Amino acid sequence: MDALTHGFQLEGLLVAPLTGELSGPGGHVRLDPKVMDVLVLMATQPRQLMLREELVTRLWGHAVVTDDAVTRCFYELRRNLAHAGGNERYRDLIETVPKRGYRLNASVLPGLPAPAPPAPRAAVPPAPAGNSRRSWKALAAAAAVAIAIGGAVLVWKSADRAEAPAQGPVTHSIAVLPFLDMSEGQNQHYLADGMTEEILNHLSQAANLRVIARTSSFALRDMKLDVQDIGKRLGVDFVLEGSVRRSGDRVRITAQLIDASTNLHAWSRTYDRTLDDLFAVQDDIAASVAAALQVEFSAGAAGPAAQPDFEAYEQYLLGQTNFHRRAPGDIARSIQYYQRAVEIDPRFARAWAALAGAYALVGDESAADPEYRELQGAAARRAVELDPDLAVAQARLAQYYFRTGQRELGREHFQKAVALDPNDPLVLGFSSSRALARGDLPAAVDIWRRVVELDPLSSMHRSNLGMFLLAAGKPDEALVHLRAAVELSPASDKAKLDLARGLIVAGEPAAAASLIQQTPPGQARDLVFALLVRDQQQGAAARSTLSRLKILPVNVRSAVALAEAHAYSGDGDAAFRVLAAARAECDRRKAEMPYLCWHLFEDANVSPFLGPLHDDPRWTQLVVPPDPEAS
Repeated sequence: MDALTHGFQLEGLLVAPLTGELSGPGGHVRLDPKVMDVLVLMATQPRQLMLREELVTRLWGHAVVTDDAVTRCFYELRRNLAHAGGNERYRDLIETVPKRGYRLNASVLPGLPAPAPPAPRAAVPPAPAGNSRRSWKALAAAAAVAIAIGGAVLVWKSADRAEAPAQGPVTHSIAVLPFLDMSEGQNQHYLADGMTEEILNHLSQAANLRVIARTSSFALRDMKLDVQDIGKRLGVDFVLEGSVRRSGDRVRITAQLIDASTNLHAWSRTYDRTLDDLFAVQDDIAASVAAALQVEFSAGAAGPAAQPDFEAYEQYLLGQTNFHRRAPGDIARSIQYYQRAVEIDPRFARAWAALAGAYALVGDESAADPEYRELQGAAARRAVELDPDLAVAQARLAQYYFRTGQRELGREHFQKAVALDPNDPLVLGFSSSRALARGDLPAAVDIWRRVVELDPLSSMHRSNLGMFLLAAGKPDEALVHLRAAVELSPASDKAKLDLARGLIVAGEPAAAASLIQQTPPGQARDLVFALLVRDQQQGAAARSTLSRLKILPVNVRSAVALAEAHAYSGDGDAAFRVLAAARAECDRRKAEMPYLCWHLFEDANVSPFLGPLHDDPRWTQLVVPPDPEAS
């Protein structure tokens, strides 16, 4: 190990143990000391199996170490290898050998190359003046020219096999925290949240800046954390925070960019404006942050095609507050606010796109699906007509066309959405589905990894990644995310049941049973409990539960879970009977709800319990999607 302490090279990556740094085509990262120790130890035996017991003894001595601590070290190591390498495939340099240990599948070259002479650094341009009325495009272009940074451009692989492109090299990462409402009545939180979201959306267009998604940034709203703690929790090197104080038609906005490693201010400014100037202030803040960080905006970084009426904008922000909160009745209220916004300003494209999203959500959960689906389509088409460069509008229209079986139109608008904003969560979700439809599970997993990197505090995203990792045969990494999902959302029964499924796959039925008992009685709980048919302690009760489930009518949404229990108990024929009944149901309802068969396909192919059925000819007949694009 001593020969490697002063540095070594690993498949194009440079490892500097003394400083804790790992660098490569994707940029520089600093590893946790214990994670670096793991990497150095693995590098002493490249391409050889490192037994888990040996690794623990050499790095932790006689200390008591949980399996979860070791698993987390390897998860962080894989994540940082992918970051430094600029490619998710670098994760595969570390191979998990189930029940035994780990292997580093890479060549190791001791020593580091001599550093190249530093290139001259362009001066950072001064931040735009506080009263600037220049357009967002002009501000972004000026910043890009002045700082002369060649950020990687995200491109399509092909029009026929479109998916979210690989992220280019990242030079900085940032979290935009919810701006504080400092108004006298403390009743302008929606305005402060809107300011935060607009700036976040602008910055997310930068080709070489990783911007943490809204869910994770807003999750820290009520936590008393300093900037350095926030930086560590979200994995960012800069934090933008600020406040909004409204009095009548005047508003005072402060913003400050802070280096998370040093707690020092990199930029700050205070604006005293009228409400009509609010949009210019949002543009100005985002452009100033871009200049301070020396990052380049892509061509899609423009703001809205036209500034909306402020009264309409207020209604839109109130709709956004309800849409994101998701308390009972919130989605219906968000629709009312969005409708008022477009009534006041019929040319407000973002409000039309938001209305389409709310209609889509209600349509997915409503018996009157066709009615809401058509409302979604009309709103999305209007949004695209008003602002064809609005990524969320293109994504919502693509979603409508896919859901109504109009494949070519859906693909056309999906491609436009990705070109405009490849990091939009909705776009990434579509990309994962399309990768799965092509049979490319590793690509789908990589996309979900990107989603989690952009939104690390989202319980839903963590659960989704965990389930895809289980399907990919990576239970150790899956459990890290499934446990994180429960920690992030302790009240979520779905997160607990997803973790229970992962524990069953990992051979921990007792822990799974304990977790299942923490969820309320019902079909969702029974379907997971039935997977314990192989367990000595719970097997009899699980078989009884499975017998009770057999007599229930088959529903497409629950069919895969029931088929899993049959398959895991060894009754493949019963599993296929359930899948056949579900396929018949979705075929009958294809004209009404064409995406039902897609749900059946996706759920079945992400199941870690249905693997033994894949070689049976009936599998191809029942679960291959009738339309690979109908995601």
